[in-house]
Formats: sequence, C-alpha cells, structure tokens
Amino acid sequence: MLITYDPWPITYVLLPMTYTFDIDDKVLAFRTVSFRAEKGSVLHSGIYNRETASTFAAGVCIILLGFFFASRLSLSTISCIAALLLFVLFFLFFRTFVFRERFLQAVIDKRNNVVSIMRIGLFRTEKQLFALTELEGIREDYKEVALENPDGIRIVEKIALQHGMVIPGFGDAAEFYTVEFEFKDAGRVMVFSSLDHSETDDVTRTFKNFIER
Repeated sequence: MLITYDPWPITYVLLPMTYTFDIDDKVLAFRTVSFRAEKGSVLHSGIYNRETASTFAAGVCIILLGFFFASRLSLSTISCIAALLLFVLFFLFFRTFVFRERFLQAVIDKRNNVVSIMRIGLFRTEKQLFALTELEGIREDYKEVALENPDGIRIVEKIALQHGMVIPGFGDAAEFYTVEFEFKDAGRVMVFSSLDHSETDDVTRTFKNFIER
C-alpha cells in the first residue's frame, strides 16, 4: 500500500518548506513544490505571487461583506476585530485551497518494491509507478534557464523604474540544481530543483542513504 498525505496542510501555508522527508524502516516519502527548472513568467515573484493574490481576494471579500452589513451594523471596535479575523481566515482559505502550488510526492516503498512519483494539482494528478529494481541511480544535474520574453522584461523594468522601483535579479538567467531518478527504461525523472546546491546535495544524500541501507 502506497503512502499518501493530506495534500494541502495549513502548516505549509504558515511555515512554507522547500521539501520534506517522512521515513520509516521500509518506506520513504518525499514531498516538494520545487520540482521544475523554470525561471517563471514576466511577473516577478516580488510583484505577484500567491500570497499577494490571496491578500487581494481576502480584501475583496471583506469589502463586499462591509457593503452588505453597512446598513445593519455600526462601526465599532468589535466589528473591526471581527473584520480582521475574517480577513485572516479568508486569506488562509484562498492560500490553502485556491492559490495553492502543484506539488510532487515521491514514495520509495521497499516492502512492495515500488517507486511512486505523483504530481498533484488542483484538478489533476499525474502518477508514475516503477519497480524499485528499475531505479539505477539518483543523479544531480545543473541547468541554466533564461526568460524567453526579453521585450516583456524590458517593459516591466521600464515601468518599475518610472515608479522608482528596482527589481534585483529580474530578467537574469537562473541557475538550477536538480535531483533526478534514473530508471532503466524510462530514463530520468526530475523530482527536485533548487537554486541552492546544498539543498540538492541533502536531498540526494537522503535518497541514497535510504536505498543503500
């Protein structure tokens, strides 16, 4: 039986982690939201991200509720505190269930001789199953990725400068370090990527130590 986990824990929203391991005697489960070597779109993470979208969505809900209750309730300390608490709840709801990341879960099950790799999203889950005996190795690789829309980059940079903003690293090539499973017939499957080489070293070492023990 393969191990699965609650895909959207509230603790991930409050304490975001690049990756997690859950290991017992015969089963290793690895989970991460960082499994693609992609620079991203023209929208820089410092300008737009899931937290920003969740904040806007929560703010809109509070404004709509304010219009609805404006004629029924008077402004008071209690109503302000209630609005603040509702804003926090709306933010957590949108961040956890609406603007959530697609994540990868890899399970190495020695009991059943199975390697399971799942990419879980909002509406779709991709699943790959391999025999553990087909896993020939855990490899690290390096990729350099640049944005494909230089015109868009220049436009965003120009707008940012007009507003007195400087976006460090925007438009620069990104250097990714990756961890890949190499299977006998299926080839390589990327399970983790990071800008920090020490993270890929740690992930690779943990996988290898579990398989070899």
